[in-house]
Amino acid sequence: MIDFVEGKLASYSPTHLVVDVGGVGFLLNIPLSSFDTTKQAGDPVRLFTHLHVREDILALYGFATEPERALFRLLIGVSGIGPPMAQKIQSGIALSDFVDLVETGDAKGLTRIKGIGQKTAQRLVLELKDRVSDIGLPGGDERVSESKESSVAAEATAALIGLGANPAQARRIVEQVAAKKNLSVEEIIKEALRNI
Repeated sequence: MIDFVEGKLASYSPTHLVVDVGGVGFLLNIPLSSFDTTKQAGDPVRLFTHLHVREDILALYGFATEPERALFRLLIGVSGIGPPMAQKIQSGIALSDFVDLVETGDAKGLTRIKGIGQKTAQRLVLELKDRVSDIGLPGGDERVSESKESSVAAEATAALIGLGANPAQARRIVEQVAAKKNLSVEEIIKEALRNI
């Protein structure tokens, strides 16, 4: 089918974008993890895609990386998880954090994602535990330290969003604050609130 879309960015939001490919605009639904605040209309882009076909709709989903697309395909294979819910899950947690929670069987940790209840979280762990490591994330100690840093950042971002901040703005400010030094979640939130 359509493996990737490459062209010029026509319009852009945290949940979808339009890519101009030779005069044809492709609307791609994207998770927040693929939203790049540095992009502007007219910039060249290349996104991996998944075409979801139903009897009444054709929907194209776009991803910045191959592992994001691989996780999306695993998620929609879980009973009760459709493409919109998979997109919401990927928007609510960092890829490496999701993999860590599933691999360790932490269903309670998954319930922190908006829209995921206890039963859905348990189903995700049960159905993906043995398959989630196949999505192509870098392994080893590097990933463990990155995941600790990203879980602190993800928790701080989720807290800011819960306080009413714009998701893209919250993520950008948390990344800026977290890059300065090794801070706790509370310290990141306090510093980020000063910058909003």
